[in-house]
Amino acid sequence: MTTIALVAAGGGAAALTQFVFTFAIRSRRRLSALNLTACAALGLVFAIDPPDALRSLVGIGFLASVAPMAAVALLTLQLARTKQYRSATTFFAANSVGGIAAVMFGILAWKSGITLYYKVA
Repeated sequence: MTTIALVAAGGGAAALTQFVFTFAIRSRRRLSALNLTACAALGLVFAIDPPDALRSLVGIGFLASVAPMAAVALLTLQLARTKQYRSATTFFAANSVGGIAAVMFGILAWKSGITLYYKVA
């Protein structure tokens, strides 16, 4: 039951953050940068393997909710409605594939840093 409350608290904070970002970010590049940064941070959190409470609050609750894929989908639909099909396809593909790549980058950055630390020490 505690895990559900932590995920809900993180999700609530992410919803407020997402609300602010939706009205503050008008650029496709900035939205993509925010999405990729959140995905990389999510990969980093899961690579660190923190305690369940921290993973539930920060990883699943906040970061997984704040990655603005809903905003990406809305902007993609807006581009498609204005018949900018190439831009819509490129934007959606870059954020989808880039998000997965950013999560993997976060995981690999942590794992390679740990490996390098043990080789030096």
